[in-house]
Amino acid sequence: MIVAALHRRLMWAWVLCCFTPHLAHAQIKLDRVFPPAVAVGAETAVTAEGTFPNWPPNIDCDVDQLSISAGKDSGKLTVKVAGDAAPGVAWIRFHDDQSMTALVPLILSSVDVFSETEPNDKRSEANPIELPIVVAGRLSKGGDSDAYRVSLKAGQTLVVSATANQVLKSPMDAVLQLTDLRGNVLFHSDDARGLDPQIVFTADSDQELLIRTFAFPETPNSTIGYAGSASFIYTLDVTTGPFVDHVAANEEKAVAFGYNLDDSIATVSNITESLSPPVATIPDALGWSWVSPVDESVHRVLPGGEFDGTLPALLFGHFLKADETHHYQFKANKGTKYHAEVRSKADGFLLDSKLTITDSKSGKTLASNDDMSSGGYDAGVDFTAAEDGTIDVAISEMLGEFGPRHFYQLSIRELKPECQLSMAEDHFVVTQAKPLQLSVSVNRKSGFNSKVKIAATDLPEGIQSDAVVSEPKGDTAKTVKLKLTAADNAIGHGRFRIQGTILDANDEPTEETIEATYSLRPSIPLTEFWLTVPPAPAKEASP
Repeated sequence: MIVAALHRRLMWAWVLCCFTPHLAHAQIKLDRVFPPAVAVGAETAVTAEGTFPNWPPNIDCDVDQLSISAGKDSGKLTVKVAGDAAPGVAWIRFHDDQSMTALVPLILSSVDVFSETEPNDKRSEANPIELPIVVAGRLSKGGDSDAYRVSLKAGQTLVVSATANQVLKSPMDAVLQLTDLRGNVLFHSDDARGLDPQIVFTADSDQELLIRTFAFPETPNSTIGYAGSASFIYTLDVTTGPFVDHVAANEEKAVAFGYNLDDSIATVSNITESLSPPVATIPDALGWSWVSPVDESVHRVLPGGEFDGTLPALLFGHFLKADETHHYQFKANKGTKYHAEVRSKADGFLLDSKLTITDSKSGKTLASNDDMSSGGYDAGVDFTAAEDGTIDVAISEMLGEFGPRHFYQLSIRELKPECQLSMAEDHFVVTQAKPLQLSVSVNRKSGFNSKVKIAATDLPEGIQSDAVVSEPKGDTAKTVKLKLTAADNAIGHGRFRIQGTILDANDEPTEETIEATYSLRPSIPLTEFWLTVPPAPAKEASP
């Protein structure tokens, strides 16, 4: 019986070998690198984690001051960062002749990076660290927690800021605790920066303390207890010195907000070759902040500045006291539609905002909103001026809470029809044997009802694509399909863009164009996409 079963398995294996068509090449996949942070001006051994059918792969990085070399063993990398590189994030992609990976972040630190050593779950096993430092760690399994031991002097303010879910996309809801050596909790933090925690604690005496971190799943489930997996990676910025938490910037300067800061004027890097926005830092300070490019057409007002009513406007502010209400006024034109919108929760800050729009002369409320979308917590509202005159835009906190991370950006502008194009992915594979169908999402806002001609542009040699039109109504109003075809001689990797051109009433192209974007992170829209054309599979010889 056993012999017969074995015989059947051998026969089935022979059939598969002889008659199964050519199997697809395994797709290269980069899940993460560990440690997820390296120091500027240093050379660091890093491990790439994922699936690598052939080692070494080709490696692409968006920061010129960073070089990556592959070691002999699969997954082993050496990362060298020049001393003049700016702190922030470098984005890494692997590719081979068959496919490419998604972009993976690598944090660039202005100070040394300490990688945790296990075991460090118990108080007695806590890793001692010297400040300032960036700690790189992983909660590798269920029930895992990590502990670090620090020494504080009386009057020092300790900052511990976690980076996990927001930038690294670790699927975890981390918690930070500061305890004494007996385990008494002195500070507990959860969801201070999106799902990432942060501690700010001033010591009242010289003391030894423990920093403890653990996590729950990003998406809650029925599991009771701490969660962990290979993907639960994090960094901790730990310092008693200056720390940059966030910035507000206009066309003249960037003002930093944080802790232990003597100087609030930040330096903004000029990293035009990077996928990320420019980075604001303060010399000798830990922490950094992305800065949105300044649009010269938008009037920016820094926290505490005077607003003269010029639109479009972007207004920055903090809620630092309980039950505050901030008012901004401008002159409106009768019958004109306007839009006001708050960004705070979407960027990982804490303000649960409410907007109230009032006609100053009559005192009539024109509109009010506290959530633009379900679960979004950021307010946004459209309104129309009934008469020429002053409009008051009031922003308040729904829960009456306040603090240095109750930070917001309020935009006020005239409402005009607009259209946005977006992609769900940023890298694709097309073969000579099968055309690629790309799905482009079309978001028509504020009554936009023009036709949009959408085309793939700057395509690699040997790739063809016909433009398609998104109609105001019907199947193509919200989504269009672009077909990319590879010629027999097409092979390799290339970049391309997707652009929409607004058509006039006679279906003629106007000068108004729209770039399709992929949201790498909420503040990083990519407009360039990757395409791979693998070599055609070798034809099998006839028997």
